[in-house]
This record gives sequence, structure tokens and C-alpha cells, in this order.
Amino acid sequence: MANLILDERDQKFTLYEMLELEKLCELERYADFSLDMFDMILSEAQKFATEEIFPTLAESDKEGCRLENGQVRVPKCFHKAFKLFCEAGWNCMSLPQHVGGQGLPFIMRIAAHEWFIHNFAFVSYPGLAEGAGHLIEVYGSEEHKKKYLPKMISGEWGGSMCLTEPGAGSDVGNLSTRAVRQPDGTYRITGNKMWISGGDHELSENIVHLVLAKLPDAPPGVKGISLFIVPRYLLEEDGSIGERNDVVLAGLNHKMGFRGTVNTVLGWVGLPGVPGSLRTMCASSSPR
Repeated sequence: MANLILDERDQKFTLYEMLELEKLCELERYADFSLDMFDMILSEAQKFATEEIFPTLAESDKEGCRLENGQVRVPKCFHKAFKLFCEAGWNCMSLPQHVGGQGLPFIMRIAAHEWFIHNFAFVSYPGLAEGAGHLIEVYGSEEHKKKYLPKMISGEWGGSMCLTEPGAGSDVGNLSTRAVRQPDGTYRITGNKMWISGGDHELSENIVHLVLAKLPDAPPGVKGISLFIVPRYLLEEDGSIGERNDVVLAGLNHKMGFRGTVNTVLGWVGLPGVPGSLRTMCASSSPR
């Protein structure tokens, strides 16, 4: 009988019979894994989804997210589930082991998370941090990786992708957010972003925003876009949390049927009426 969340037999047929997942274990990269281990992971994913995530589905959509005295509040039922999710390592399955991940084939990450995706509002929080972590792992400098990856992988810090702007939605190349290089090698960001899922919440101590912006001499269109790391809280020399960065929460958007995920409007100094000292510090990967 099919599970209420997904059909187990259909999933295993796709993985084991159609895609022949066991052949990956023949590769040196995945030699430490086996079909028995994959079965165990899927079994635990089903158990976690059934016992911890599914019960939050209706409750989280009913409660939604709200802004209280400048603080974003997510559905209460997410707090326990998020803590257990991160402790179990579901948020870093496919990241390399040398940076603290489990090094599993990405297809196993997809299969396990197929059990969780029924409550997309919940999995978006760790999923955004995982995606941001992947970008830093691939394109970041060694300093970036050392600074941000450990706590993003552990779930202590969240992540977001700051792409859309009020005047540049699907036309990403038309964005107006600007980045100016400072003498110390960091950048200062001026601009606004909207529809930023996971842009501010209390599930994570810090949130690492990945912000699309253009340098003053950038060419027009998408080729002029660079990607910047902008933490909600600046970091001290030892990597500990410092003072709050100039990332301004201007308000919340609300999406029908997607009420459990906080969706924010963010600004970097440039919002009318919002005081800013233009000290939004960040590190940048190369323009791409």
C-alpha cells in the first residue's frame, strides 16, 4: 500500500531498477556506501517525515509567519522539527565530507528529501542554507569556506538567495543593486530585494545572504552580475557573531498556500526613510 506522502515502491523502482543506483557504489568516491545503507537512509527519512514533519503541515499553514516588534516569528511547530532535522544531518547529505557533509550521492539527497517536500514551507529553511552552502563550497575562497560553511552545515546559520528586485523580477539582468569595493577588500551594498524566502527568522542564529549586485563598471545584462556574501550579523576575527549588519527588514510578503515560509523585503541602506551608515560588509566571488 502506498504511503500517504509518496509511493515507496515507485521510489525504489526508480532508484534501484531504472537508475541502477548500486552502480554508484562501484566508484571510488562512493565506495563507502552500499544499497543496505541507502535503504536505511530512506527508511529513516520516511520515519522522520511521518513522525516530525507531516504533523506540522496543517498547523504551520494555519499559523503562518508574522512580524512582531521587528522580529520575524515562524510557526511554533517548526522549532522542534528544525532542530531535529539539523541534528540528524538531513541538511548536509550531499556536501563533501571534508567540509563536514556526508558526501552521499546527490540522488540520495533528492530521494530522502522527497519524503520531506510535502511540507515545502518547512524544508525551505534548511534547503536555502544548503543551497547557499553549496555555492560557497564550489565558488568561495578558502577563507569563505572556513568562515561560513561549518555553521551553515550544522544548521546553526541559515542562508538565502537575494535575487529579485521590485523593478527586476524575471529580467534579472536589469537589477539595480550596486556593490562598491572598499580599501580593505570588502564591499558595500546599496539596493532593495523582495520575495526573499528565509530572509529573516529566529530558527538560525545568523543568516548568510547571497546577494546579486553589480559593480560600478559592470557590463550591462546578466554578464555584469556578481554574487556577494552578506551575513545578517558581521563576524569577529575569531568567527564569532559580532554586531548586526545593515541588512534592513522592510516587511513581509505573503504567498497563498506557502504561509509557513517567511518571505521578506530586504534593503541595504537604499530604502527611503531607513537610516544606514553604508557599512554593509561582504565578501565577493569573481563576477560571472
